[in-house]
Amino acid sequence: QTLMMPTGAYTVSADRFAVADPIARPAYQATIAGDAPCVRAGQTAAATVTYSKIPSSNKVWSGNATGGTAPVLGFASADLGVSGTPTATVAAKTAGAGGFAFDAAGNLWVVGGTPADPPLARYPASTLGTSGTKIADVTINHPLLTRGVPGPVALAFDASGGLWVSVVYSKQVLYYPGELVPLGGGSTPTKVVRMDDAPAGLALDSAQNLWVASGAGTVLRFDAARLTDSVTGADLEVTAMTPPPVMDVLPSPSGLAFDAAGNLWVNYDGTLARLDAAGLADTGATTVTPAVQITLDVLSLPEGVAFDEAGGLWLAYTAGKLARLDPTQLTSSGSKAPEIVIASPDFGYATWIGIYPAPAALPLYHRLP
Repeated sequence: QTLMMPTGAYTVSADRFAVADPIARPAYQATIAGDAPCVRAGQTAAATVTYSKIPSSNKVWSGNATGGTAPVLGFASADLGVSGTPTATVAAKTAGAGGFAFDAAGNLWVVGGTPADPPLARYPASTLGTSGTKIADVTINHPLLTRGVPGPVALAFDASGGLWVSVVYSKQVLYYPGELVPLGGGSTPTKVVRMDDAPAGLALDSAQNLWVASGAGTVLRFDAARLTDSVTGADLEVTAMTPPPVMDVLPSPSGLAFDAAGNLWVNYDGTLARLDAAGLADTGATTVTPAVQITLDVLSLPEGVAFDEAGGLWLAYTAGKLARLDPTQLTSSGSKAPEIVIASPDFGYATWIGIYPAPAALPLYHRLP
């Protein structure tokens, strides 16, 4: 493209962008040659922008436990449109397969698998296009992450690039601001959310309130207005119940994910329940019976959950399998078999799920328009 511009010095920049895909979009990163052109009267100045596909994009990623070929597996979107037995496009041998999250650039952050592994490690997006052993370029190894077992279990980035980490043994959620995250080393968390019970899955909503799945069987909200410093005590504590006639507490929440409508989906030990957006602004302790509760195969072991571009929900299924619930399956309660089941020979047991880039409508740091 040629532009007629006034004379002067210019700075050229280019955003990451993604193109359409029904499950996980390919995303592209720009490099610029001639990024500070000076336009002179009657002359032409040039800047060349080259786009390269971000290797971690266009895939559904799953942690992998107890066997299989690697701790983290990436499956190409093109292989996931129907049920099948594809091999992983990328079998990444990382130091752990715990709760993981992508940052805005498509780098993968992983919780260490054993006490001998770094508790938090970043694997560059540039290395996630092929299988094999991966070397972390950033690790975080602060004593608050390593003093007990179990340690860190789940990760979530906020809108500023700050990293939240749930730590089981200390019953805390730790926060690293965006400027500290890439420094790694022994960086000290700047904020601590203290809880009465062990935290599990984490999520942030569009207002940047922090949501935590609690070992007490509740889901907690900590308001963004209070998260300017360390806090104790949640602003909302939600207990979810099964429907009548036998009303029991839904147990053991773990994975959390917001949908495009602002509803919060929670994995309660194999039952997927929708906490409707209208009730998420409440305060205090509340008890709800979610309008949508989906039960799966009794042998399924879902942990994390993630929404794709079309609004389908991906989760770990039974041994050796990854599954997707179609958007139409998410509108009503009942016992349901997922629309798509991926039975890959690379799996032992699937665990946490992630997609880069996240759909634009979701309140995730790694989303793209």
